[in-house]
This record gives sequence, structure tokens and C-alpha cells, in this order.
Amino acid sequence: MNVYMPLKGKCLWWREFPNEEDRFDRRLEPAQRRVRCVCFVEGDAWDYPARDVPADCPEGRRCRYHIKA
Repeated sequence: MNVYMPLKGKCLWWREFPNEEDRFDRRLEPAQRRVRCVCFVEGDAWDYPARDVPADCPEGRRCRYHIKA
């Protein structure tokens, strides 16, 4: 997950950050580690387990700034 570059196929303003607390937790499987998903334009943020990260911003249909990267 690249912090600075848009994710191909997702909204241009969408970013995904791995949760640093989960990084070294050996009890968690990779799919259980949390990911913080952020829209830089609207300021919205969501936390998902890695296996449940959406294919694109969940507010994409209602957002006037939604542009595919």
C-alpha cells in the first residue's frame, strides 16, 4: 500500500494505511490486520480488517469528487 500514490482502479483521493499496532501482532493472520481507509477530499475515514477492504470508496456514488485513478 503506497501512502502517496493513488490506488489503481479506486478513487483518486482514496488511500489505505496499514495499522501499525497490528504489524507485529503474531496472533493476527494477515487478513485480520486492520487497514485505515481515508478519503483525503472529504476527510472521511474507515477501519476495516484487511480481508474486508472495499473495492472502492463506499461513499463514491454520493461524492462529487469521485474520480477513478
